Amino acid sequence: MGHERISHLPSTKQWRNIVAQLTEFSPQNNNVALIATNTTKNVAQQIERMNQDKGVLASFSYLLILLHASKQRDPHAFLQQNGITLSSSFSLLELARSIKQFNLANSENTEYATISSQALIDTVSTWTKKEQQQTTLFFGGDADPFEPWRRAADAGSFSEISRIYFSNFLGRYLKYFLEREASASFNNLFDRSDFNKRLDSHLDDISRNAFETTKVTQQFAAGWYNNNAVKQFPKATEIQGFVGYALKKLKRNLVYNLDLED
Repeated sequence: MGHERISHLPSTKQWRNIVAQLTEFSPQNNNVALIATNTTKNVAQQIERMNQDKGVLASFSYLLILLHASKQRDPHAFLQQNGITLSSSFSLLELARSIKQFNLANSENTEYATISSQALIDTVSTWTKKEQQQTTLFFGGDADPFEPWRRAADAGSFSEISRIYFSNFLGRYLKYFLEREASASFNNLFDRSDFNKRLDSHLDDISRNAFETTKVTQQFAAGWYNNNAVKQFPKATEIQGFVGYALKKLKRNLVYNLDLED
């Protein structure tokens, strides 16, 4: 996400305490681990409410639309019916641009829309590379760009790709918040660079842990997909129900792994 600006961040007392800790950081007083832990605690406290955000729901809806379109006789027609336009031999770059446009057009909170769209871009990139390695399929030319998503449109693959998405979402949210606040807090370029290096090591641990904790959603995801998305495109309420459940499970596992009380 680079240095792209997002409209606003949470302004609760807990977040302000984290910002205060950031301003006190120095190489001699390494409180990065504490900052990362406190940030994760605050994410755990509010992550369950994210299923009410239109940007988060739009992001996950895009993924489901893409999977469902891949099984249709005319995939492009189904995409257009749902507000998505892609060329006949769309590339991964075009897909990424389309995800951003769709999310911005179907969101109210720029912060969550940006983070969730980037999480989905990370996810489709990971999935595409995985499929290319296994089948040597490449976008463009005579290749069918829907083929990776056609293979993703079953219960087992959906449970895998949804797990990748939620771990990407959490990692993006944590890292962006801390990097932005660090950038605003440090006047010394050396301290800022040193902080980012130390932060990356802690967030890499958090991201790996988040991927492990999202494993608990896989069995539920497979069953949900079989019941709600195999024969028909799921209703908006069904999508929100799935996202809400996944986020609740992620919250509970974050809380558990941080030794917090729910």
